[in-house]
Amino acid sequence: MSLSISSTGNFSSIPSSSEMNSFSDGLKGASTQDLLGALSKSGAEPWQKDAILKELQNRATEGSKANGDNGGAGDSQDDIQKLLKKLQDGTITAEELQKLAGMLGVDPNALEALKGKGSTGSGDTDIQGG
Repeated sequence: MSLSISSTGNFSSIPSSSEMNSFSDGLKGASTQDLLGALSKSGAEPWQKDAILKELQNRATEGSKANGDNGGAGDSQDDIQKLLKKLQDGTITAEELQKLAGMLGVDPNALEALKGKGSTGSGDTDIQGG
């Protein structure tokens, strides 16, 4: 399944609640790999990235519950959120990358390819001159 991320222009627009709900509902049918790929796209609006992060957190939490890790569900969700943030910022360690890959059930190499590509903040983008 392909995930469609679109930007409405050069500025962030405030989406309607139906637009946000529709986008979030569409994420449920996407593979984890598609979500990670969409998270790294530069054209995604901040609210879209937030929705993708939330879906990834939900999947990881459900996965840990299925494995019998009921006691620390809140802690694991906090861990996932912190690790995803570090992945986006490019500050995640190799050990943390392995842990996040296990939580999400994806190949660590797929996460490594996304390292540092999801920053929505202060313009810390990778610009290569020619």
